[in-house]
Amino acid sequence: MQCLGKKQLKEFYEEEAKHLSHQETMYLRGNRYQLWWHRKRLYHIISFLSEIFQSQMVTFVDVGCAEGFYVKYIASIYKGTFCVGADVARAYIKKAKRNSYRLNTDYIVCDVEQLPFKSNSISVVLCSEVLEHVYGYRESLAELCRIGKKFLVISFPGHSYLYRIISKIGPAKRLAANLIPDVGHVSELEVREVQALLGGKYKSLKIKIGGALPLIVNRIIPSIKLVEAIDNILCKALEYFGAINYVTIHVIKVEKK
Repeated sequence: MQCLGKKQLKEFYEEEAKHLSHQETMYLRGNRYQLWWHRKRLYHIISFLSEIFQSQMVTFVDVGCAEGFYVKYIASIYKGTFCVGADVARAYIKKAKRNSYRLNTDYIVCDVEQLPFKSNSISVVLCSEVLEHVYGYRESLAELCRIGKKFLVISFPGHSYLYRIISKIGPAKRLAANLIPDVGHVSELEVREVQALLGGKYKSLKIKIGGALPLIVNRIIPSIKLVEAIDNILCKALEYFGAINYVTIHVIKVEKK
């Protein structure tokens, strides 16, 4: 994605929100390999949220909520929790309000770098596939930590080991770039960098991963079940060798001190 100013970036997502049902596209549309990738991340996030909500949580905020998928999910199941969705695009917030009508929810237009919540005021903070879309991801992560009282769940994409090899070979760099669609990413994060930015602010940190191969490679495999089996094996191998940075799905659950 070409380098845009902060104002232009916000306008980009306002326009996207007007013409795209983002979460519906991720989880219900697209080819089966794209659906597998997004649903794999969805499964990890829901798994972490289910663990967290085994205890009563008073407040939940999804920062970068788009149409409010996770806000609606939590508000529907955990009715004692007050749920808030936050997004930089007003058009997404309008959609989210319609999608969770009559539930115990509220929505607000704001910037992830300047969240309008008091420090340590939110029981559970979710920020899924957002930090790679902002230039100030360090400041954004600091804000997420600031407002979070108990738990923080973050997800962000990465590059596979295969992609990183190809991208370092001169003539193949353009091919590697073409493997990644232009979806508005302006920053790249790594697990170790996120851990470093979190510093000593957490009591525990767990990571779930997926997507060890680029989607274009998965398309060569005829069966989604086979894709899943291969991915599980490769992810376990990468975990064993301490190389979880080389996958395309990272979901982190942080419990604050």
